[in-house]
Amino acid sequence: MVAGRHRLFDKEQALETAMSVFWRNGYNGTSMSDLTEALGIYKPSLYAAFGNKEELFISSLKHYVEKYGIPHVDKLFTPNSNLKSRVQAYLQSVANMLCNPDLPGGCFVASSTCESGGECMPHDAIELIADINKTTKQALTDFFISEKSKGNLAVKSSPEDLALFILAVINGMAVLARNGTPIEDLKKLIAQAISSF
Repeated sequence: MVAGRHRLFDKEQALETAMSVFWRNGYNGTSMSDLTEALGIYKPSLYAAFGNKEELFISSLKHYVEKYGIPHVDKLFTPNSNLKSRVQAYLQSVANMLCNPDLPGGCFVASSTCESGGECMPHDAIELIADINKTTKQALTDFFISEKSKGNLAVKSSPEDLALFILAVINGMAVLARNGTPIEDLKKLIAQAISSF
């Protein structure tokens, strides 16, 4: 029996591996050969499990958001903790992930957002990236609107402006982390950001 003709692999683990390849190399910098080599399978198995390169990239982005994006949000809703502490914990959680030595470094969504500004990425992938960023900004805006209604937001900035500010901090940290900036320096950046509250 020829290896690779049957999907004798863990699909979830395979998706994690594919995500890491895209995260490290970008969409345009990743070939099908890169993916099949990393997954240890032949192209027919990859197509059968995930479809084409674009579909696998989209699945990888969704996997990233679920596993590496959404969990940080829990820090914003820690009971018996003031707003400043919760936002700091949220940003610290993100920073820890951005600098995790077991991951490619930085943020997969942030790097994909930069790449989506060119002409090398398929339309559906670009739309998904835009939707992820829009959803994240709206979620942060809704959070600050809620905190303002509870009297927890003392600063004069609007919830929308604060959401944009936090996104800018996260994306800035992502670029710095990708370029090897140590976690200690990101902590200083977070402390500076938190002083705004």
